[in-house]
Amino acid sequence: METMFLIFFATLLLSFGIAYWSVFDKLKKSNLLAAELFIKNRALEEIALQINTSTSLSDEVVHKENFIKFLSDSRDWAFEYIEASQKTIKEVSEELKDKGLNDYSEKLMQLLPENITKD
Repeated sequence: METMFLIFFATLLLSFGIAYWSVFDKLKKSNLLAAELFIKNRALEEIALQINTSTSLSDEVVHKENFIKFLSDSRDWAFEYIEASQKTIKEVSEELKDKGLNDYSEKLMQLLPENITKD
């Protein structure tokens, strides 16, 4: 009878040991998977943040490019306007000179930069 209890307890102890070891191994694997999942979640959050940041940066870049285009177009328009105005002043001055109004012609020519009057 005593050997039977000893065999029973030995079997019970062995089965509890195997069960403990099995649960411990599964718990260890679960912890490793949870840690890996946590790291991947952090990486995805950082990627999402970078995408949001790059989207706002790209909007900012678009606004800067549009502003630069506006400045360039404004400058081109201003140069065209100035050239047209100088051409008109020169034509009116020549007409005044042809009509004998040299004083008025000279006053108009003084509005032009020196390089235009030399033409």
